[in-house]
Amino acid sequence: MAAATAPSEGAKLEDADDNYPSTKYPTILSAVRQRALGEFLRKHRETIPPDDSRIGERRRRTSGLRREEVAQLAGMSSTWYTRLEQGQDVRPSGAALGRIADVLHLSPAERAYLFQVAERVDPNGAPGFAGELATKAIESCVFSISYPACVVDKYWTLLFWNKALADLFPAWLSGPERNVLRYMFLDPSVRTVVGDWEPRARRLLAQFRFEFGRYIDDPQMLDLVHGLSEASELFRQFWEEQQVLWWEGNEKSFNHPERGLLDFFQTTFFAAPDPSLKLVILAPQG
Repeated sequence: MAAATAPSEGAKLEDADDNYPSTKYPTILSAVRQRALGEFLRKHRETIPPDDSRIGERRRRTSGLRREEVAQLAGMSSTWYTRLEQGQDVRPSGAALGRIADVLHLSPAERAYLFQVAERVDPNGAPGFAGELATKAIESCVFSISYPACVVDKYWTLLFWNKALADLFPAWLSGPERNVLRYMFLDPSVRTVVGDWEPRARRLLAQFRFEFGRYIDDPQMLDLVHGLSEASELFRQFWEEQQVLWWEGNEKSFNHPERGLLDFFQTTFFAAPDPSLKLVILAPQG
């Protein structure tokens, strides 16, 4: 991997320094998190074999990379990286952590852990650390459920669903749109399916805001909210109400074009391999 071009000192401060506004990159408040982050970085730095093509040949007394070498390759000041690894009070940006993760060759799970401990959003998006086998297992689980079921990602976009859900929403799932929020607020036909549309739309958005808070500086998440705010006046109005609700079981009714009004109880589960994925099951009632 080629060394990143070192930015100017001002650019280094923009990545993660106390001079940068805390409203953008807030302090890692917990001392426990700071220590855990520093220990994690140190251990992985010490296990990376030096690559002379990246840092130049020099005599070494210790294994692994030196702190200044990590800083050089990540394009940041060695003083700041040292403070981060020592668990001191610094404000790393997602971009800075992403470059460090690249230098340390972190696996998807290790990279996800790094951002989780630092309470930052990975600028490269969700790393997909569930893995292909785990994802296939979740997909098979959905297909094996007899009730309407699906899996949605953190943007509330359907990844896969079973035949029972396709039968429940034939108009929606036969089309190209897969995002639940865009379907709810931008598809005129949704009001024939959801009779009590306004309270349901408000509740849906309040539940989504809780998810939004977990990924509040994710550019794709911000784009989703911005696009919906521009396209739907009601979305903008409901979003500005700042309502928040937990994910919890609740009753829902849908008007089916052939079977009439159908009642369900919705239950949502979070996938252990990747908590950003949610398994939604609609159990028929009555």
